[in-house]
Amino acid sequence: MKYPDHGQHARDIERQIAQVRERHQKRTAVLGINPDLVVVVIFNRSASVMDEKLAQAGLQSLAATGRQAMAAFSSDPEMADFLSRLERYGRGPVGQQSAYYEDLFDSIELVRSLEPGDVIDPDVQAELQEHRTELLRLDIQCWCPESMPDARRRFDETRRAINAAGGAVVDSSFRYEAGLSIIRADVRPAAVWKLAAIDRVRQISLLPRPLLTMSAVAMAGLDRIPPVLPPAPQAPVIAVIDSGIREAHPLLAPAVEAALSASDHIPDGADENGHGTLVASLALYGSLEQKLQSKAPLRPAGRLLSIRVLDSRGYFPDATVWAEHLASAIRLAAGYGAKVVNLSLGDRRQPYRPPGPTAVAALVDDLAREFDLVIVVSAGNFPYAEYPRDPDIASVYPTWLLDHEEAGLLPPAMSALALTAGALVPDKTQGARPVQDSVDVQLLGKPGRPSPVTRVGPGIEEMTKPELMAPGGTYAYDTGLCQFRETPYGKVVGAAALPPDRLLTADAGTSFAAPLVSHAALRVLGRYPMLSANAVRALLLATAGPVDPVLDGSTDGVQRNVQLKLSGYGRVSAERAEFSADYRAVLLAEDALRTDQVHFYSVPVPDSFFNSGSKMVALGLAFDPKVRSTRLKYLASHMSVFVYRGVAVEMVRAKYAIHSEDDAPPTELDRFLCEIQPADQTRLRGANQAGRKVWKKAWDNRYRNGELVIVVRNTNRWAPAGDVQRYALALTIQTREDMEPPVYQQLRARLSILAEIKPEIELGL
Repeated sequence: MKYPDHGQHARDIERQIAQVRERHQKRTAVLGINPDLVVVVIFNRSASVMDEKLAQAGLQSLAATGRQAMAAFSSDPEMADFLSRLERYGRGPVGQQSAYYEDLFDSIELVRSLEPGDVIDPDVQAELQEHRTELLRLDIQCWCPESMPDARRRFDETRRAINAAGGAVVDSSFRYEAGLSIIRADVRPAAVWKLAAIDRVRQISLLPRPLLTMSAVAMAGLDRIPPVLPPAPQAPVIAVIDSGIREAHPLLAPAVEAALSASDHIPDGADENGHGTLVASLALYGSLEQKLQSKAPLRPAGRLLSIRVLDSRGYFPDATVWAEHLASAIRLAAGYGAKVVNLSLGDRRQPYRPPGPTAVAALVDDLAREFDLVIVVSAGNFPYAEYPRDPDIASVYPTWLLDHEEAGLLPPAMSALALTAGALVPDKTQGARPVQDSVDVQLLGKPGRPSPVTRVGPGIEEMTKPELMAPGGTYAYDTGLCQFRETPYGKVVGAAALPPDRLLTADAGTSFAAPLVSHAALRVLGRYPMLSANAVRALLLATAGPVDPVLDGSTDGVQRNVQLKLSGYGRVSAERAEFSADYRAVLLAEDALRTDQVHFYSVPVPDSFFNSGSKMVALGLAFDPKVRSTRLKYLASHMSVFVYRGVAVEMVRAKYAIHSEDDAPPTELDRFLCEIQPADQTRLRGANQAGRKVWKKAWDNRYRNGELVIVVRNTNRWAPAGDVQRYALALTIQTREDMEPPVYQQLRARLSILAEIKPEIELGL
């Protein structure tokens, strides 16, 4: 942006710098280390593009993240060069078109001191709030500026500070050429804030601490496997269409209905490469690490039908058309009564390039609609060989993934009616600890964020894909050797098929994220067996949790749309989809709309929405339109959802009746419209839709006299006149857990329009 009053902007920055310098002059040594002057410069554009400008202004740039840059002035605590340039900028454009250094200073919004909270990762801060007394194993990354002696000084002084704080250095790596300066140490919680205050540290991160060791996984016997109970008598059937299973595995055997081969070209249903067995165990139980550690009895969420379609190499047989081979397996699954079908497979030879339809997607979509199936497909794996040998790969991999022309979904993951699953970096307790730690070996990505193993959307006609995410593992990178490494870190643990004497294994890929989505679908169907596939999909979409952005400037609209390609609508949650809670009500409606028809739903506005504190409305919509791979308009119809607040349903209905021929919603209702994100024009491209809106402040009292009105509209594209389209709408209404009255109790007392998903306490569990 441009500041019209250069003088005023210069005076504002000068005042901020004066405050920074005054604070610095009052500081004393921390852990025996005299403080450096480090400031945070916040820009109104990406900080990375300002790096050169900072150097020209006499700032020693240390790091740039998003719109925030760290700059050190240890050699110039008076900041004389910077202030000299600022003074010239403040004179304005004297006899020229622009002021001196205008590019730099017009880009600066704020200059402030570096704070310990800038350095300590949020998950470390959460640990510190728990008032733990045990040592924390931390990765302490030091500033590594371009001056080698300065970088070495910061590294050595940080080691001294750790020792002074009573910590113990476990491992360290100083590779100045690669920009790596990191120390792994065991530190007392009380000392962490002091370490963050010495101005030598760029980031303090908590190490993943898997519950299981690699030796425990590799040597696991029957003593490692908890007792396994049979599934409930009416448990739904899940078909795992994959490489077969190890039928006698103690985690699978109680749940196995059948283990079949899909064709004569596959000899039997046995698993010859281990992939299907691991997938099946995750589909039945969800993430297994904590369950294996606790040794509590396990009960599969469903009954298992395994259909083998892959040979010993993990490929479809060459003698058959793989799409027809897959279709035969799906029909076989439906014939055995499967309600959920997991496809952790894909054609790695042909990454999808949107927006055109594909025949294999249409085939899967037709079968999903015909047999009312919840089909979950893995997005496919992006091989680490495609990533550059770059010491900064941990920070650049999302951009690399988004820009790579071969990083698209693997067929059939673009299927519109399927739920496509992408992979998140696993949670801290997942995977297995290696026998020996090395600080040089770093996992790419932070837990719960999009993984470098995943592939990116969009799908057909730019629809959001993948829709849902789940932990699937990540890659490990050796920063010293600049190469990827095989390590049990960053993987997920499940049942093993190979070698025959092993019971557990660990692996990474979207193949192992997909069964976690399938597991959530099983849980929902186990609780509510009468639900359609549309309803199950809608519930999973409406209750998905947000995934943290990984890209610079990802809060604006453009970057938000880019984030959709990486993480879709968010992280799946079986618990949230299965149950309501006191402060979270999940509502569900199933119905059908004729072409170009509109349905209206009204929900009472909870009283707690008029109190201060966070509150949220989230929606999920799923429908099963006809599709045609020969049309660029792939879906026979589009469906939209709009949410209005503080208005009567009669008024909304009247306005839509007046504007029945318009594609856009009535503008007269704009003042009541909830700006659900992503916006309708983005959501309506697909048959699986989700969105949410969060408010931090209390709602204005003018909304008290109305309702929450939800409008569902079906727009015809090429469906026959009078065609009826089935759909399911799920709505999540949530408030902070100390806000009164609880939303579930209030809505239960006043609501009769939407069917309610009951809370766990209501069911006596």
